[in-house]
Amino acid sequence: MTAEHLLSAYFDTNVILLIVALVWCGAKTLITRTRLRNAYVMQLHLLYGVISMVALTPLLLFLFDASHRIGIVSSRNGLTFSDFLVAQYLHGNIAMAPSKFESFLMLRTELTRDIVTMGSWIGSLVVVGLLSGFLYIVVKNALTTIKLVRIIKESYVLRRIGRVDVRFTHETTVPFSTRGLFRHYVVLPTGLLAHNNDVRIAVSHEMQHIRQRDLTWEIGLELLRPFFFWNPAFAYCKRDVERIRELACDQQVLCRRTHLIRAYCECLLRVCKNSLTRDHSNQIMTPSVPFVQLDQRASASHSESFLMQRIVSVLDGPSTVGHSLASKTVMLALVMIVMGATVALRPVNDWSHDRLMLSTIVNLERLNTRTIQP
Repeated sequence: MTAEHLLSAYFDTNVILLIVALVWCGAKTLITRTRLRNAYVMQLHLLYGVISMVALTPLLLFLFDASHRIGIVSSRNGLTFSDFLVAQYLHGNIAMAPSKFESFLMLRTELTRDIVTMGSWIGSLVVVGLLSGFLYIVVKNALTTIKLVRIIKESYVLRRIGRVDVRFTHETTVPFSTRGLFRHYVVLPTGLLAHNNDVRIAVSHEMQHIRQRDLTWEIGLELLRPFFFWNPAFAYCKRDVERIRELACDQQVLCRRTHLIRAYCECLLRVCKNSLTRDHSNQIMTPSVPFVQLDQRASASHSESFLMQRIVSVLDGPSTVGHSLASKTVMLALVMIVMGATVALRPVNDWSHDRLMLSTIVNLERLNTRTIQP
């Protein structure tokens, strides 16, 4: 597999991510108008599923290409988007000169080759931009990870529960959880120890994140961020993950009826108030999952409006509607969309009847142009 094939698969993955984000936005809008609007656990699993499929898109493209080379899959198996455009052009539904239409179809191939070879300033600019953004995100994540490791090492063990360490430190005002290779960590601020009930609520909340494997997903998403830093669809999906997992976690903790709803809400508000007393403690540190924070940045996951949404969701209570069938139906639809987009976006290397017709028309146009010229 050449660099051109890898770059093409990378761009295809980003396009599929955009499509999936649009479909997810529509599905989420429909869900909010049904009785499943409070089924946050189902929504979280759906979102994790579609992100997994997008992340596996390059592998699907590689397997499809390998199957085509060894003859398992026919080269004409499935209609690509470019085939559809050619068919529409031959039927007269696209008004464009034949040579210009052919150049339009070859635009992706030419841009990919231009970026790989850096044959122009545009290709060089794209390569420099992608590499600079990639390195910036990698270095930023590495620095925050080092800071996180230092905080954990300098914290004090309060209790050990299996493979989970409950620790406390004075370097943060917000409870959070993170994980290593074999152990999980729940880190509490020392100021929280003055309220025993708040400690129990915060530990229960972070333990639920561990049960939901949210920490592993957070690390996985941060590993994907350098590859999709420029794609707004990734930022949109990441923000939804951060919000829905908190709503799902709140529901699951309160479903056990070990904490009063009023005490839970008061704990959220109290921790938020404490998080605003220091300048740098308000910043989200990755890869970790905070209990609750207020982020003043535009389009932030942990905003004031989202805190209000969490409070309202807690007061509304969990969804009592069975959603197993709905979850499977929506997931199947999303899988079909991802598979269809993967097949439709793949490059075409053979000559179909329509493409031969288009090539003939282009050659006739060029011949006619040369004949007319004196």
